Amino acid sequence: MRDQLLHDTEPHSAPRRAPASTFFARILAVYLLTRLVVFGVLLDAFGGRGTVTRFARIWDAKYYLQVAAHGYPTVLSARRPYAAFFPLYPLMVRVLAPVFDHDWVASGLAVSLLTGASACLAVGALARDRAGDETGVRAGWLVAVAPGAAFLSPAYADGLALALCAGALLMLDRRRWVAAGLLGGVATAASPLAVPIVIAAAWAAWRSGRRQAWLAPVLASSGFGSYCLYLWVHMGTPFGWFDAERVGWQGQHHFNLFSSVGWFTSWTGITLVETFSIGLAAAGLWAMRRARVPGTWWAFTIPFLASVVFDSALWLTPRILLTAVPLVPAAAIVLHGKRYRILLASSVVVMLLVLVVYVRFPGFVFQP
Repeated sequence: MRDQLLHDTEPHSAPRRAPASTFFARILAVYLLTRLVVFGVLLDAFGGRGTVTRFARIWDAKYYLQVAAHGYPTVLSARRPYAAFFPLYPLMVRVLAPVFDHDWVASGLAVSLLTGASACLAVGALARDRAGDETGVRAGWLVAVAPGAAFLSPAYADGLALALCAGALLMLDRRRWVAAGLLGGVATAASPLAVPIVIAAAWAAWRSGRRQAWLAPVLASSGFGSYCLYLWVHMGTPFGWFDAERVGWQGQHHFNLFSSVGWFTSWTGITLVETFSIGLAAAGLWAMRRARVPGTWWAFTIPFLASVVFDSALWLTPRILLTAVPLVPAAAIVLHGKRYRILLASSVVVMLLVLVVYVRFPGFVFQP
């Protein structure tokens, strides 16, 4: 791994590219098909017109929709930890709401549908830039059917963060520092899971040896910094997000080198989910090593996984793992033919299983 972190590779020479419209259409077709399957399974398994809207509000989605509708409160409480949820996704829901006559759930579903599509396209473009059209299409399809891809449909910011981080990594690989920084800055206003893009940008700037390159990490950190400034004005403290994490989750969020061990002390649904996700992460890291990906991909992935695995109140889940952007294009680069088809089919099955388990047996797996 050390050799790959120190090796600034240029994108592999790729075969002649098809028109961008053809490339993106192939990815979008599969993404839309998977959304029909997801909503079809929901309706078939649980019935009723309200099934899809209930799924749209599942778990943390209700907090995003509440912020979109009413904004952030000025006072923190354990029952209202809304400041824990970053502002870009609720802002997009609010902007789109008039189109749906201020139906916040419908607006949230629309934003999630669009950002989920953008995530598939952005990851596909990242892989395409490195290894050609077919690899890019394979990567886009893998995002659409990943085990955590069921959560590209409810009112979550994951698709938005995934798309922006993939775009920022693409710009870093092309040495387009301002574009990378701007995309990274928007990403860090979307989700705390996107913050490792600042580390990736700093790594790229250091390796480039160019003074201008440091614009990338500075701009990438501006989204998170701006949110802290907003909370300072709105709530009276720049640490509103940290306070919301502490108050809303009873102070459980802190670094713990042995935090994952705690989930294995009792064999529960959480243990099963985290074991499966850690296995997927390990396979993804193996694929990154085999694919000889750029150091920026490692500089994003390792801090990302560490921030989750060593947080005492978090665990690795299929939803969170989806935002570990480089794992998917690396798998698309390494796997071809029959092995890729097996992975694709398996991912579809697991995605639907994750969907049913989380909706039907939420107490078993607690939260996504």
